[in-house]
Amino acid sequence: MRRSLSLMVLFVFLAAGANAHDGMLALFTDMEATDCDAHVAKFKVIPLYLMYVRGDGPEIASCCEFRLLKSSTDILFLEPQWAGNSFIQFGALQDGVSMCAYSDDEVMCSGSSSTMYLGNLSVVNTADPDTFYVSVVKNPKVAPEPRIHVLQCLQGYPTHECIGGTFIFNGRCVSAENPFVQSVAVNDMSWGAIKNLYKNQ
Repeated sequence: MRRSLSLMVLFVFLAAGANAHDGMLALFTDMEATDCDAHVAKFKVIPLYLMYVRGDGPEIASCCEFRLLKSSTDILFLEPQWAGNSFIQFGALQDGVSMCAYSDDEVMCSGSSSTMYLGNLSVVNTADPDTFYVSVVKNPKVAPEPRIHVLQCLQGYPTHECIGGTFIFNGRCVSAENPFVQSVAVNDMSWGAIKNLYKNQ
């Protein structure tokens, strides 16, 4: 009984953290924004989709600012292809990039979408295929302080700060927003052990 109750409490805590964000920019292998890991051999090219996952955040127009952080210098980014025909990119992915539509025809304010496709890029690992990752992180060039943000579908297109996700290669990703969570082991747990899991959070 204690084990069942302990596991139930743990799953409630984990579920409460899932998708509890005000918008996220992350890379996925599918347009539904569910698959945040892939197994890749040396020199194999993996295409990834940059998606805005709305969560509890606002609907966005077609503009964002972010940076891509890679865990290894052996990872190469190929030239991204942005959605639509009138997108312009300022800066480089690994240094900080601003990407935006320069035509009102490309502003995508749909009103109901839980995810928005912003573009795609391919990643190549030139070394032995060990676990590595690519994260969407704060753009250091955004004033007044580094952040990830998108433009909202409101008058004047105000900015909205959001979080970044992580894509894992040759490893397991539970969710892009919290990718390094380990699978829950089915072991007897005391209340003290459960409290210790969340003590430093």
